[in-house]
Amino acid sequence: MDPSVDAAMHPEKVTRKAFVLFFCTGLFMVSLVLAALTAIKVHEVQLGPIAVLVPAGTVAFGLTYLATDVISEVWGRGYALCVVLTGVAMRFLVAFLLVYAMHVEDVVPFMTPAESWTAERQAEFVSVFASGNRTNFAGLVAFGLSALADVLIFHHLRVRDEGKNRLWLRNNISTIVSQILNSTIFISVAFAGIFSWAAIGSLILGQVIFKISVAVLDTPIVYLLRNIAEGRSLTDMRG
Repeated sequence: MDPSVDAAMHPEKVTRKAFVLFFCTGLFMVSLVLAALTAIKVHEVQLGPIAVLVPAGTVAFGLTYLATDVISEVWGRGYALCVVLTGVAMRFLVAFLLVYAMHVEDVVPFMTPAESWTAERQAEFVSVFASGNRTNFAGLVAFGLSALADVLIFHHLRVRDEGKNRLWLRNNISTIVSQILNSTIFISVAFAGIFSWAAIGSLILGQVIFKISVAVLDTPIVYLLRNIAEGRSLTDMRG
């Protein structure tokens, strides 16, 4: 075997480490696309005496940070940045394919809607996905900046705290800081002029609360995936 070939990527054997990498990459991409497509729907959540507005894509987006934190921990900053940059490219592709699906008949003369596709259905289709174009653009800006911040903060803390068993700390700090950054940018760009600034503030607050909750709850999963990838005991909390 060529020693330059990563054991995790041996062409004749799929290892646990390789599986975790594929799983985290798949989780990242699926969650990223679903977060963009479902963000236009907004839930109202009652938290004690206050009600906050939470986009439906919030939980899905929170899972992207779980994926990049595991990749950063096991494979390092370079792999995580590759996944993030690929995610940005996929968001552009999603935006292009949405525009294609909505308007291809308007620009390609030999394509027309099928008879079963009525004008009413087309109007509903465009109503749903055209609104997604703005959220997709907002998501691109917010995602690019916040995901980069997450990877860099995580890597900095990993180097600084090497040997101190603080995976839980860097996982939560990097995710919480980048989630606050993401929510502020995304909500401001996506909903300015659509909702009042009071509603926008509620949306930011709701996203931050939910994303912090996801960050805290996903910490055991980060340890679990790290342990599977590195062949550790499933309950190993070191590192």
